[in-house]
Amino acid sequence: MPDAALRAWAQSSYPGCIVGAQIDEAHPGVQGASTIDISSWPTPITDLTGLGVFVNATHMNVSNHPIAVWSGPAVPFELIAGNCGLSGTFIVPFRATSVRLSYNHITRLDMGQTEALARVVAHHNQLTQLIWGSGSVLELDLSYNQLSSLGANAPLLHASVDISHNNFTALPSLGFQPGSINASWNQIGSFGNVLCPIVDLSHNNIQQVPANGFAQATYLDLSYNPLSQGLLGTAYSLQTLRVNNTQLTCLPYLHNALVDLYCADSPIQCLPNIPAGLQLSQAALGFAPTVCASSSPCYLAPPTIALRVALQGPYDAAAGLMHDHLRVQGLIPATDPYPALGFTYAGAGWPDVFDPAVLAVTGPDAIVDWVVVDLYVNNGIVNPGDAVHYSRPALLQRDGDVVGLDGSWPLALKTPRGSYRTAVRHRNHLGAITRFGEWFNGTAVSIDLTRYSATACFAGAMHGDSLIANNRQLWSGDVSFNHQLKYTGAGNDRDPILQAIGGTVPTNVVNAVYHRADVNMDGRIKYTGAANDRDPILMNIGGVVPTAVRNQVGFP
Repeated sequence: MPDAALRAWAQSSYPGCIVGAQIDEAHPGVQGASTIDISSWPTPITDLTGLGVFVNATHMNVSNHPIAVWSGPAVPFELIAGNCGLSGTFIVPFRATSVRLSYNHITRLDMGQTEALARVVAHHNQLTQLIWGSGSVLELDLSYNQLSSLGANAPLLHASVDISHNNFTALPSLGFQPGSINASWNQIGSFGNVLCPIVDLSHNNIQQVPANGFAQATYLDLSYNPLSQGLLGTAYSLQTLRVNNTQLTCLPYLHNALVDLYCADSPIQCLPNIPAGLQLSQAALGFAPTVCASSSPCYLAPPTIALRVALQGPYDAAAGLMHDHLRVQGLIPATDPYPALGFTYAGAGWPDVFDPAVLAVTGPDAIVDWVVVDLYVNNGIVNPGDAVHYSRPALLQRDGDVVGLDGSWPLALKTPRGSYRTAVRHRNHLGAITRFGEWFNGTAVSIDLTRYSATACFAGAMHGDSLIANNRQLWSGDVSFNHQLKYTGAGNDRDPILQAIGGTVPTNVVNAVYHRADVNMDGRIKYTGAANDRDPILMNIGGVVPTAVRNQVGFP
């Protein structure tokens, strides 16, 4: 062991192991040592000759010494040699699983002999070339070097990768599903689809990001890039987005998962939409949080629906329209009747308010009654987008159009974009829901529940289902508003009609009412006689067996 400082360390660590200038390889301390650590030894060591006698050592740390002559145990699984003045090519021992070689002057890292290398930390060197061996590298830190390529066949598997502060112009292949990538402070202008949850590409030369560019990202930093051609989309999983100091003028649609958004010192002035959990910080955004106005070039239209449905109760088959007797008699309330029935709306509300002028409209666009539009997440597909359960009140016209409370059409929805199944409910009819989902984004979705050939529902869900007929309607007679038609037995829909007319004299008639017992919606409640409200219930459960039941179908 020619290095006097190294001998002094050995004698201090394993008393009696040094004899003259030699180290006794049979010394029990030398034989039993599993770790060699000279990193804190105060006297500089330049020659490691003699450390090879530590045949059972698996961990070696020789950092902070100006190593000129390299030697060591045959199988150091962990090798740490930071700030040692190493230069040129460094050959990693074949049994190494972890090497840390930071703050040296190495230009070429040769890992070609390794069998199970899992960690490579070599930041702050002068690396220009890498030669890979086998194994699966889980941690790779090559920041602050001069690399423009990772070389061929980098064995990265779910790896944490840091290649920041290098000379990359394109993002290299990062192996199978990297865990994180920090490629900031390069000259990157191009990249493929990066399947990685944590991505830092700040301080590069990226002009555009396609909609599926970072499809699995939860954290994405694109700050200090030009982005002059736009950020065209983000991942559904994205929780944090940083686009500070760019030329980006408009943000893409912001998905539900987004919590933190940083875009200060970019020309962005408004938000396309506001996810429910987004932290609205003026300091982080660079502007007062506000949704883009319809006149803004960054405006994104909310989801809307061009929806048609018919109610069996007021439907006139000869005219192909519903009658509007409730409106004509001034019986339709100006306030939503469904909360009083125990219905609770889901979602973020609706943009319109009731306008009494809609009740003055006559003809096919005259209002028939209030309905509920109920959107359910389409769980029949793998990714329904940002869809959440959403419902809102609306008004139904004689021709079947479902309009806003101010008469607007298509119907505006304050719900995130995604795939939904559309349902319509009414206070004394069974609801119906589409069998398949539709994608709701910025273009109006057309759903026509009146036509069998236009929109698929579940078998028997509506009156008039037929391969040839196109006059479907919601089944009438759900007087109890419990999603079921019953003529006899507990909770039936016939008895409430008798009770509504007094409960004793079946020939009584109650006129000029807005009531669930008014099954045909003509403004009066009748238990017997022509146009009564009881017979439709019996007919809709089959017309023969009074104990039969018809259930609302298809709802989650």
